[in-house]
Amino acid sequence: MGWTSDQDALPLPEARHRMANAFQLLTTLGRLRTQRADDPETRRQVAWMLDAISALGVLQHRLLSPEGEDFAGFLHEIAPYWRRRAGDLPVSIEIKAEPVAVSEQSAAALAVIVQELVSNALAHAFPGGREGVVRVELSRLDDDRAVMVVADDGVGYAPAEADDRRLGLWLIRGLADQVRGVFSTRCDSGVTARLEFPTG
Repeated sequence: MGWTSDQDALPLPEARHRMANAFQLLTTLGRLRTQRADDPETRRQVAWMLDAISALGVLQHRLLSPEGEDFAGFLHEIAPYWRRRAGDLPVSIEIKAEPVAVSEQSAAALAVIVQELVSNALAHAFPGGREGVVRVELSRLDDDRAVMVVADDGVGYAPAEADDRRLGLWLIRGLADQVRGVFSTRCDSGVTARLEFPTG
């Protein structure tokens, strides 16, 4: 098998389409692996990876569309996935997003961050069938900065007792650093997570 030259390289839309298909295949393989896993921790870890892969798959699909760099469009496209993830929980998911164009590299990190924050809210904020709302907001602060907020009105948690590994905050903080963002949380009638980041 020979090497391909620059002239043989796939056009960007075709390359992204194939990447989106690869994400879909990885999701299918992950689900099959989860079904065969006997260890609860293995199932939990594979399920976490599936969430990240699903978010990145939606993002790649979004990048194929006109104005694909608008991260607000990604939030609207992934919202049905979150609603399905909520299942029978009496929890609504609300999206309020202004158009914000971000680079593809930053978009990938932001996609995993918001996926993790919404998943955390659905997993921990509403025990015992508690009703509630998860709100995801995206807005511009000025020409060069934007802010993304994920907030819930659930039971909250005590920051001093929080396990960063369980909540995934270690991952979120690392990805926030990657996009040169400032991440903070507030526990007041639920949890509010706020990420301010540059768009350039």
